[in-house]
Amino acid sequence: MSLAVLLGNPGREYERTRHNIGFMLADLAAARLAPGGRWRDWKGRGLYLEAEVSGRRGFLLKPQTYMNLSGEAAQGFSAFYKIPPAQVLTGYDDLALPFGRLRIRKDGSAGSHNGMGSVVSALGSGVPRLRLGIGPRPESIPGKNFVLSKFSKEEGERLPGFLDKACKALSAVFESGLERAMNRYNNDGDRSLS
Repeated sequence: MSLAVLLGNPGREYERTRHNIGFMLADLAAARLAPGGRWRDWKGRGLYLEAEVSGRRGFLLKPQTYMNLSGEAAQGFSAFYKIPPAQVLTGYDDLALPFGRLRIRKDGSAGSHNGMGSVVSALGSGVPRLRLGIGPRPESIPGKNFVLSKFSKEEGERLPGFLDKACKALSAVFESGLERAMNRYNNDGDRSLS
């Protein structure tokens, strides 16, 4: 993998919301993979950081286009650096997975996630993804309200462990490749969070 596009919304009002778990992962990955590195602006459409993982050059990208236009930043950045879609891992919040679960996939549809839908529209369905579980959503709360809300107290207590696991999975994709990371982390369940 050469590029991890980690989705979220810019702005203080979105910090620490479920929809911004991708940005939270980006910040943790930056601290671990590029200690002392600084996020740099990429044409006003994203913040990026260059990292070296297992001797290979890689990038982290936080689109600044707002969630629904994330594909613009992902496509522009990957084209500029000549990174093929199969080397662009996209990390995002997923209501279909319970909080604390993650899934790595080679390709597929975007489901109901507008940010991932934008990436798929821009780069195609062959984009690998790291789905970060934030569900389940209570039936009484509309989806938009739920994803834009802060984590519950219990989730907040478990969040550091979940982000640690997600960061290890992201690193494994960069270091060992998609297949090995999938074999290791897709079968992990919630063990690291209990």
